[in-house]
Amino acid sequence: MTATLDQVYSSARTLPLPDLGFLVTRLLGELSESLPSSSDAELHAIADAREAEMDRDPSATISHEDMMTFIQSRRR
Repeated sequence: MTATLDQVYSSARTLPLPDLGFLVTRLLGELSESLPSSSDAELHAIADAREAEMDRDPSATISHEDMMTFIQSRRR
């Protein structure tokens, strides 16, 4: 039987908090291994570029509340 993401999520939520914390730490560690390595200078340059984009076209940005609403809608 293949478990669905919803089934795995539901099962994980029933774990005791220390076990759930260990699972989250392990998953984040594995995810971060596949991320490209970037220097602080590169990350600052990316942030500066994004800020300049928002300054050029403020209508292209969304509020924090709108972003959180979007994220919550994707979880359902």
